[in-house]
Amino acid sequence: MGKVRILLVALMTFGVLTGCSGNKPVAVVEEKYIPVEVEMAGHKTLINTAILSGKISSETDVSVVPKMAGKVMSVNVKVGDTVQAGDVLFTLETTDLNTAYQLAEARYQNSKEQWVSAKSSLARTQAIAAEKIADAKKTLANTKALYDAGAASKSQLDQAELGLQELESSYAGQIEQLTVQASDSSLNLVEVQLTQARESLDNAVVTAPVAGVVSQVNVQVGNMASSAQPGVSLTNANSVYTTVSVTENLVNRMKMNDEVKVTVPSVSEESFVGRIENVSPAADPKTQLYPIKVLIENLDGLIKPGMFAKVELTTDEKPDVMAIKSEAVVLKNEKTIVYVVVDDKATAKEITTGLDTGVDIEILKGLDQGDKVIVKGQTLVDEGHKVKIVGGEES
Repeated sequence: MGKVRILLVALMTFGVLTGCSGNKPVAVVEEKYIPVEVEMAGHKTLINTAILSGKISSETDVSVVPKMAGKVMSVNVKVGDTVQAGDVLFTLETTDLNTAYQLAEARYQNSKEQWVSAKSSLARTQAIAAEKIADAKKTLANTKALYDAGAASKSQLDQAELGLQELESSYAGQIEQLTVQASDSSLNLVEVQLTQARESLDNAVVTAPVAGVVSQVNVQVGNMASSAQPGVSLTNANSVYTTVSVTENLVNRMKMNDEVKVTVPSVSEESFVGRIENVSPAADPKTQLYPIKVLIENLDGLIKPGMFAKVELTTDEKPDVMAIKSEAVVLKNEKTIVYVVVDDKATAKEITTGLDTGVDIEILKGLDQGDKVIVKGQTLVDEGHKVKIVGGEES
């Protein structure tokens, strides 16, 4: 029974082997290649940029300080209000100021009347003095002639001379007094006092010196306001700027009025248009960097002073140059090469490179327009390797 089992197993094994050898397998030879992606060599504009950070500031930040101390009577604005130049922001108590102005005005009017009267009196007195003195001089001349002829005594001559001297002295004193009263300086003094009283009264009404948006209100009705602290602060949200600093190797590449991209992450991922307003001609002594002021369009008022901003400055630009993707370049055996596809095979070309933006690189020598440059798989191929283009620009 044991022999039968052994024989049966042997027969079954033989049958299996025989059955398997009855149909011979067909050999399949697969073609070997390396899949690659390519880019057509061509002309591009290459731009290198530097991204710098700064804080947003308002082009117009104004602290409005009252010109005199006083008790606040009214506050006409609140934070966020838009005001125009000349709009009233707040007012101070004017009771004492009104009284002072009225007194100054009364003094001025009284002084002006006296001045006008003195002017008139001076002219009249001068005319009378001239006439009287002329008559006295004639009397003296006649008396002297009579004295010389022996017809008048010495006492009569002395009396005539004394009369002229007393007359001249009397009118000189009157004219001097009236001249002082009629002088412009006397009126100017009280006029200045009136102007000062008027200005003090006007200063009690505090107005906006420029148009803008109220950013702070530091006064309250009933409290004292003084020049020690701004009563109201204004900002112009339509005109904002940021200041960034560049190194000495970049400063001469920055030009006034050049447009730049500005990103304010807290507002939008989209960039805003900025313009270089000025480039400092001297480095900051602390940082040894050169400040650059960039104005930013903010027509919607979304950008607020104090926000963080990123400024993208163009540091290099080369238009219409032969270029490919930077990743295509391979350093091999101390040579800078790229692989191009020629007749489905990888062919190495030594190149000379120029400006590298990190994405694209300038090719100064070694490639022709339209060359199919391997940009994916270039590290897997070698000269003469069979390749198959599976992506990129085939034509």
